[in-house]
Amino acid sequence: MHDLPSSAPRQTMLVVGMVTLITAGAFESLAVATAMATIARALDGMALYSAAFALTIATSVVGMVAAGVVADRARPALPMLLGVVTFAAGLVIAAFTPSMSLLLLGRALQGLGQGAYVVALYMVVARAFAPAQRARVFAWFAAAWVVPSLVGPVVAGLVVDTIGWRWVFGAVALVAAPAAAVVLRTTWHVPGPETLPDAATTRAGVRRIGWGAAAGVGVTVVTLATERDGTAGIVVGAAGLLAALVAAHFLLPPGTLRARRGLPAVVGLRGVIAASYFATEVMLPLILQTERGLSPTRSGTILTVAAVTWALGSQLRGRNLASSLTYLRLGTTLSIVGIAASATIALPGTPLAVGWVAWALAGLGVGMVYPTLSVLVLDVAPPAEHGAATSALQVSDALGMSLAIALTGAAVHVVVNALGIGGYLLGFGLTTLLGLVALWLAGRTTLPDATTPTNATA
Repeated sequence: MHDLPSSAPRQTMLVVGMVTLITAGAFESLAVATAMATIARALDGMALYSAAFALTIATSVVGMVAAGVVADRARPALPMLLGVVTFAAGLVIAAFTPSMSLLLLGRALQGLGQGAYVVALYMVVARAFAPAQRARVFAWFAAAWVVPSLVGPVVAGLVVDTIGWRWVFGAVALVAAPAAAVVLRTTWHVPGPETLPDAATTRAGVRRIGWGAAAGVGVTVVTLATERDGTAGIVVGAAGLLAALVAAHFLLPPGTLRARRGLPAVVGLRGVIAASYFATEVMLPLILQTERGLSPTRSGTILTVAAVTWALGSQLRGRNLASSLTYLRLGTTLSIVGIAASATIALPGTPLAVGWVAWALAGLGVGMVYPTLSVLVLDVAPPAEHGAATSALQVSDALGMSLAIALTGAAVHVVVNALGIGGYLLGFGLTTLLGLVALWLAGRTTLPDATTPTNATA
């Protein structure tokens, strides 16, 4: 671990810069989700609506893998710089695009850059902060999503209605640029790894980037296949899923898909908890608007409440009051209860307040789990492999989330068409089951030797 050559004020400046950069990325994600229907209509590209989201997720996987490979060979400022520049280029292209095809190029660059700079931020935490400080920094990372969750959709709507949708991208660039400058200036002298990988390890890194690209293609194919009906959609989707799983086998630590104890279980848990939580989240506004008659603004408040409790859970985790294993078990349990109870919004006559309280509980639980896994992956992995381990954590998150959203959404769509509103219960059942798998995985993040870092209080 290389401490930042500075005093507390300079470290505070670094945290402020990193949190601002994450906030800009969070706002971009939420604002674009709000404005994309308007953008697609303006560019005569409604047929490519889903692709605008799928491409961003797919290229983010490539960015994560590539940044992890570079970070294990250079100072974290290098992948940070490459990621921020790529992200900014994507924003500029999207802001000035005359066509939907160029918008897709901009969205692809945004995902590529954001995936890279997020991994770089984790490497800054690993090399510039003492282990005892990391949980608090990761808690601030989670808190960075609160303000965008509260105001992002509303601000995006106002921007679209007043000065135009292009400023959704332009405003993010204006916020991200100074934040990136602060982070780059503060971390420029943070050194890279003490020993450089040998030639064989370098070749393995190049292969990882190739598998990252394969995973991205697989995710894109699965997402787009769910928009098609009939046998063709099923065949194409199955091929994409197979490609993503094969790539995951090579991208994630050995034993991840078999839930081996230690680092593989830590990385696997991140993907499963992301799948459980976010696949549930995308169903909630849909049910509230189409089945319970709520407006988009009112239905969106259920996500806002969960974002606030997520940040609260992260802040509680940052206090280091219990062991990492305790936080994981408590957080996953709260998430399971919240997901199962939030299914009540699909039942006519059930008070909507029950769903709001339930989803707030799920947010609180996942808010404890995420920073705990971020701390554990740095504790368990050797310092020379922090880049690859951090990249694997982010890749697991992206793959788990995107595949679960696509597959659960497709299954629910079919059942709801056949059974009506009660069909949504299938979706909640699947995501609750994923939560139970996450709870089982939580117990496998520790090793038999009680002295190992995974058992220590983070």
